Amino acid sequence: MKTKILENDGKLARVCLALVDGQDGPQLDLALFTGTKGKDEDGKSTTFNYWGLQYGDNTKHDLSDMVDWLTELKKQGAITCEVENWIRDAISYRLNNGAFKTAQKSSKDGKRLDNLTDDKKLTNVLESLAGGAFKVRTPGESKTTLKTKLATSEDKGKRMGEIYAERRDIEAKAKTAKGKDLEKLDTQLAKLDAEFTTLNA
Repeated sequence: MKTKILENDGKLARVCLALVDGQDGPQLDLALFTGTKGKDEDGKSTTFNYWGLQYGDNTKHDLSDMVDWLTELKKQGAITCEVENWIRDAISYRLNNGAFKTAQKSSKDGKRLDNLTDDKKLTNVLESLAGGAFKVRTPGESKTTLKTKLATSEDKGKRMGEIYAERRDIEAKAKTAKGKDLEKLDTQLAKLDAEFTTLNA
């Protein structure tokens, strides 16, 4: 199999497979990414550039582009399995080594621990299969980062609901309060308003 670079601007590169007759075949776009999980000789974290396929909202490919590429590989004997089987296995491999493994370990002090029972692991995988395992994440964001963002968003919504309920309760008390009691309630309302403004910023 021969491949060919059609365009390369240093950030995006269009590549193709060469057909048997030498013509340009199926094409894919590669993007230059900056990775953050590399380490130098001293073991310190460092960045590195690497070429890869974009995914999520940034992708320039349809599934048909991938199918065309795999079909040509199959036609020229570069792969031996059927295209549908390759796609099936790629999805299974991604889930098995990504979302499923994450769901079957617990986390403590930044370390992943294998301390769950097999039944609990199965339950977690089933919960993941209910949607989480298939969510498309933004390139560069880990599942943990997304979960943190979601939790923060949910906590924010929950707290705003609590502020609303607390405010109504205080306003009801303020209708009959006098003197220092009324001042205390006004102070509590001011604090809630300030917190609401901060959350809503």
